[in-house]
Amino acid sequence: MTSAPLSVLPDPLLQRLYDYWLSRRHGRVVPERRDIDPLDMPRALLPHLLLVELEGAVPRIRYRLIGTEIGKRYGEDFTGRYLDEVSGPYYRDLLQNIYRRMRAHAKPIYAEGLFYIGDNIIAKTCRLYLPLAQDGQITMALAGQTFPAYPFDRPDFFDVIRPAVTGENARHREWLLEPMSELKLESAVA
Repeated sequence: MTSAPLSVLPDPLLQRLYDYWLSRRHGRVVPERRDIDPLDMPRALLPHLLLVELEGAVPRIRYRLIGTEIGKRYGEDFTGRYLDEVSGPYYRDLLQNIYRRMRAHAKPIYAEGLFYIGDNIIAKTCRLYLPLAQDGQITMALAGQTFPAYPFDRPDFFDVIRPAVTGENARHREWLLEPMSELKLESAVA
């Protein structure tokens, strides 16, 4: 992994979420779940949030809360469901690995996905995964997702891009954030 210092995250909404998470640590490496209160968050963040539970070592990911904007983009609200119930094996493995690294390092991860669909059509997602502890163990995560380049405003858009997710038409990059010092991103291209 190479390291590239940044002063802010590339996505302003996710930067606000990151700042909120940092403010809730209260001197700890990771905030406790009880320190996160949607009523204290900037209202603009709520439609873009996911609250996930990490079950087991792999982990199995259960969505406890899905923001309305995310549900709209995916074409459904999958609150209460498991990742393996709503996605294919490639995306499931990708997210399990991200959450596993987030938990193992006890640090946030920022990720970007680019999907190339046909001639000059690109969809882009930006995601931020923030660890949360319960009784000192990282068992949950607060995640934010935005769609800065989203060419179709259709509920079935993800059915359109699913073939690109596992093929050569998708690119995924992620950075492990260093919240204890100046913001530095370690880049890893998958």
